[in-house]
Amino acid sequence: MNLGAHVTIAAALFDDPVLHLGSALPDVATIGGFRMVPGSAAGQLGRGVAFHHATDSLFHSHQWFTSRQKNVFDALSEVGVGRGAARASAHVGVELLLDGELFANVPERSDPVATAFHTAPDVEGIHAVVPEAMHKRWRAHLDQLHRWRTPAYFRDPEAVAHRMESILAARPRLAMGSDDVAKVADALADAQPSIARSAEQFLSEMVEELRGWRSAIEVEVGQ
Repeated sequence: MNLGAHVTIAAALFDDPVLHLGSALPDVATIGGFRMVPGSAAGQLGRGVAFHHATDSLFHSHQWFTSRQKNVFDALSEVGVGRGAARASAHVGVELLLDGELFANVPERSDPVATAFHTAPDVEGIHAVVPEAMHKRWRAHLDQLHRWRTPAYFRDPEAVAHRMESILAARPRLAMGSDDVAKVADALADAQPSIARSAEQFLSEMVEELRGWRSAIEVEVGQ
C-alpha cells in the first residue's frame, strides 16, 4: 500500500496527525533510501508505525490486492517482461493506481497527508528513527515532505509505468527492458477499470478490518 492510502486509512480511525505520520513513515524512509532502526519510534509516532505494519500485512494478503497483482504479473509475463520487473511493476503499479482513484474520488483525503507531512520535521523523536550517521540527510528529507501533492498522475497507467521504470532503474534484477514501459502501461490500463470500480468498497473493508486492531491496542494501553 502506498503512503497516501496508509494515511487515509489511519485518518479514518485516529485523530492524531503524529500517528498519521507514523502510519506512512516506513514508506517515507524507503522512498528516501533510509533504513529505520527497529523499535526506535515511540509514543503516537511508534503507534503509527505499528499501524503501518498491520495495514501492510492485511493489504498484502487481501484477495483484492493479490488477485489484481497476479493478473498484472501474468499479463506482463505473457508479453516477455522479465520476472523481477513484472513482479515489482504488478505490486507497486496496483498500489499507485489505487492511490490515484482514492484521491481523485475524495480530494479532501489529501488534507491529513499534507498536515502530517508539514509537521514532520518538528515531531518529537522523529530524528532518532534512523541511524545517527544518517541524521543530517534524514532531516533534509523530512524538510522536503511539505512539498507533497495529491498524486493525480497515479490515475494514468502510462505515467505510473514511467514512474516504475524510474524506481526500478537502480536495481539491476528488477530494472525494465527498453520496451517494457509500454507493456507495463498496457497491463495497468487493463487492470485500472477493476481498481476504479472497487476502490471505495475495498477501502471501507480495510478500515473495518483494522478497526479491530485499534480496539485491541486501546484495551492494551488502557484507553
